[in-house]
Amino acid sequence: MEKMSETLVEVKDLKIHFFTDEGVVRAVDGIDLDVKRGKTLALVGESGCGKSVACRSFLQIVHSPGRIVSGEILYTRKNENGQGEVVDIARLNPHGRRIRSIRGKEIAMIFQEPMTSLSPMYTVGNQITETIRLHTEATKQEAWQMAIDLLDKVDIPKPDRLVEEYPFRLSGGMRQRAMIAMALSCNPTMLIADEPTTALDVTTQANILDLMLDLQQQYHMTLLFITHDLGVVAEIADEVAVMYLGKIVEKSDVNTIFNEPKHPYTQALLRSIPKIAVTREELDPIKGMVPNPYRRPGGCPFHPRCAKAMAECRTVVPAVTQLNDNHTVQCLLYEDLVGEKAMEQAK
Repeated sequence: MEKMSETLVEVKDLKIHFFTDEGVVRAVDGIDLDVKRGKTLALVGESGCGKSVACRSFLQIVHSPGRIVSGEILYTRKNENGQGEVVDIARLNPHGRRIRSIRGKEIAMIFQEPMTSLSPMYTVGNQITETIRLHTEATKQEAWQMAIDLLDKVDIPKPDRLVEEYPFRLSGGMRQRAMIAMALSCNPTMLIADEPTTALDVTTQANILDLMLDLQQQYHMTLLFITHDLGVVAEIADEVAVMYLGKIVEKSDVNTIFNEPKHPYTQALLRSIPKIAVTREELDPIKGMVPNPYRRPGGCPFHPRCAKAMAECRTVVPAVTQLNDNHTVQCLLYEDLVGEKAMEQAK
């Protein structure tokens, strides 16, 4: 049997633009990303940086007026013969048979708001069984029993009763667990979790994170976790990609990102984490806000908020600099350093 590639999804120069009456919004502006099989990749950044839009493109559910302008999303899957097959999701018809066979079955997504992601018109059981019956040959009775079993796996008490409840009768934590059960209903190869703990209290957040890690090991899933909470990242991630205004500004393993961050934006994100200390320390927030998408700054997109900005940052767009085998950064501060190091090695 042919050995499957270690990389499950490889994103190359992906660009997603929204064409509106006010102008073009470059929500995702040329990103490169590798999602390793069986690992957890955390996509980090403030709200409005393009994290959710980038990941929705993996399922071809970027809504109009947005569309994939260019780039590749290379997904390595098993075909009907059990052999490895590379599919460029970016080129698939959003309404076609091939993407429908992937969406929900092989790549599933937990959406951002558990309060609104479930339909209030149908019971939890109806919404879970719809996914099961769409992608499998299970009968109605078999799908209903599978829904009860899934709710039991995500630690919902009395699942045989809750399966008949409507979402508005459930708490936020229960709805999130029901969303996870729905996403896991077809045993997906990859699970995308879009800030699944944002609207939950701290205790429920911890329980949901533990649950997702347990299920990842049980199902041998690849996990793509979208968040702006670096505390969560430290707990669950293997690799981290930091995103700002549609670009991946830094990418490496989780230990390197936390111990040796290079990009000023990554450093600012880490400084802004509240610290538990004996003495009182004021929070160190990032100055300013993510720019209006219609008025993007020239040069480096982060330079208006960067304490280390140089004159060149206003006009020059930094290239991706490879610091080592598993660490890239997009910042002018490191382009010359890498060049000097290469010259020294050549001597």
